Amino acid sequence: MVYAVRRLDALLLLIVTAALWFAFLVELLKQQPPCPLCLLQRVAFTMVGVGLLMNLRFGMRPAHYGVVILSGLAGLAVAGRQVLLHILPGNPGFGGHISAYTFIPGPPSPFLACLHTVG
Repeated sequence: MVYAVRRLDALLLLIVTAALWFAFLVELLKQQPPCPLCLLQRVAFTMVGVGLLMNLRFGMRPAHYGVVILSGLAGLAVAGRQVLLHILPGNPGFGGHISAYTFIPGPPSPFLACLHTVG
């Protein structure tokens, strides 16, 4: 059981690290600076990774999962705020358009996945 949880923590840490590297790579290739809310989401992702890394290094403790859960909730709040800013009336939108729908950047689903996996 403990081995399976450690493997799941390692997999989640790998996914979080890959997401952060992908965001950095896209930002670097497009030469586009991130918005402040994107930076806050990256800080939250980094703290989720720190909590998972502490869990892998020092063993499973409720405090480590607390770091992951609190960071995930903070990231969820920031991502939700970003979504609300993009759906304001009169906002031209950002990203691609399909019919009348606009893709919204920074969806809160990665933070929900982290919280669901840990919780």
